[in-house]
Amino acid sequence: MFSISMEKGPALTLLYGAYAAVSVILSISHYWFGHYDILLINLVTISVLSFAAIFSSMNRNQSYSKYINVLTLTAIALLMQYQLSFQPDLTIQWIYTFPIFAYFALPLSWAYALNITMLLSSFSQLILIYDLQVCIRLMLIYVLIDSCSLCYAYLNAEKQKRLLDLAVTDYQSGAYNSRFLLNILHQEIARSLVTKRTLSLFAMSIDDYQQILEIHGRDISVKVLKEFRLKLVTLLRAGDEIFYNGKGTFYILLPNCPMEGVMVLRERLQQHLDEIHWGDVGELQLNTGLATLKSNENAENFLQRASEQVHKQQQMTLRMLAFNH
Repeated sequence: MFSISMEKGPALTLLYGAYAAVSVILSISHYWFGHYDILLINLVTISVLSFAAIFSSMNRNQSYSKYINVLTLTAIALLMQYQLSFQPDLTIQWIYTFPIFAYFALPLSWAYALNITMLLSSFSQLILIYDLQVCIRLMLIYVLIDSCSLCYAYLNAEKQKRLLDLAVTDYQSGAYNSRFLLNILHQEIARSLVTKRTLSLFAMSIDDYQQILEIHGRDISVKVLKEFRLKLVTLLRAGDEIFYNGKGTFYILLPNCPMEGVMVLRERLQQHLDEIHWGDVGELQLNTGLATLKSNENAENFLQRASEQVHKQQQMTLRMLAFNH
């Protein structure tokens, strides 16, 4: 339903640029010492890296960047393999840098597959050049560098995932937070304009949540919120997402769901949730609001309409209680 990525474009641009600059220096050195057989390969490498650096600095579409990166590294790997056949001593040093480069620029699975291919291809050529003992030693060094790079990339990916979860998740309920809700609303509204599909937002507020927090304490209140979210998950479709505003109100984003479907969902949720006994808290009084996206409506107004529906039902409930007394 959504995707978020932590940008590393500037660092990747710098890495491509630095690699190209080093290749320029090496090309001058090769020309100076008469290594004309690999000069053309270096010039092609410079062209590939320069293009990748320029593209990475100008492009902001992550899906395009991923494919450009894999094409760039595949081209570099092929050039290294070609040069390895007649300049093994010089090329093997560059091959050792390839795992670090690959795991930085590519997704883990892609980088791992590319490095395994590089390892097997290099071994099949080196076994024809060196004796078996030397060949195994060179490949063990490559495997060691590859393993260290893989471990670092995996730990870094897990750290980024945890940071991302902390940034978009409400720690009390486990649902996405309200700030992330606005970001997703902008994306889904733009998608709805293109696909012409309906988009609805359902709000469900726990009445007097602040009073529950004051009477029963934070631990019990947080437990109720987590159980409430888990119960909602079992009653919703696979593509529906749950958000929490930190003040007792849950929002459910419903792509491709017209108003009639939202009203049926409201009846179903209220019927199931009213039958649940929430431990020391007892029964929960719930207020609901729902809205379907209008033409030319922005995310803020869309969210406000659903919230106003909740507020109106709260006021109506208070008036009915006052009337009964």
